[in-house]
Amino acid sequence: MKTRIITLQFALFLRDIVARPDIEFSSLNADMLNIFDAMPQMIPVPRELPPEVPVVVLTSEKKEYTCNLSRSRVDFVLQRTSDDKSNSDLLKDFNAKVAGLVKSILSKQEVIRFGMVARYFHQDNDALQTLRKTFFSSAVDGAEELSLRFNKVTESFGYTVNDIHEIGVAEAVTNGKLEKGILIQRDINNLPMSGKHFDYKTLLELSKKYASRISENEIETLIK
Repeated sequence: MKTRIITLQFALFLRDIVARPDIEFSSLNADMLNIFDAMPQMIPVPRELPPEVPVVVLTSEKKEYTCNLSRSRVDFVLQRTSDDKSNSDLLKDFNAKVAGLVKSILSKQEVIRFGMVARYFHQDNDALQTLRKTFFSSAVDGAEELSLRFNKVTESFGYTVNDIHEIGVAEAVTNGKLEKGILIQRDINNLPMSGKHFDYKTLLELSKKYASRISENEIETLIK
């Protein structure tokens, strides 16, 4: 597998600060079909700390799924733990879990912003040269490090949506072997609108629409 998903993340930003996320979202695991089967971690975070600091961490025994609950946001992460599943299978699983997450959280709290982050590693022994040919001029010849960041902004369902690309040369351990390649991160998120929050249908439609942008084909197109 030359191009591999490393992690997929979906974040929900709450309109209001939740005093006790452990109580407010106590049904989340059941709503998501009990995928978090490891012992939850309760973190005694002082109220003086920023509200985005997690106070509850839910995980699966195999470390494939994690959900961080803070007083201002919820972050669900799917992590590749083996090569048993293809990238498309992982993305399909991720989308299904996100649908359950969105339904559960919106039944408890209003959400004003979402974020979707995909991290891929593309194996390439000549990664520097690949990036130079694709994105740079000969001015960077001889460089030992290359990376770039850019944002493509679109409009959807009345929202302004960022699509931030970060691409750079990296190394990763795959099946116990250190490999050279290109790390591609794609961070898709909307700008909040004053006085407006998501309904379930709109947020689900947005997540489905932009999930296509973090597919294997879309990622590989960036570096070809």
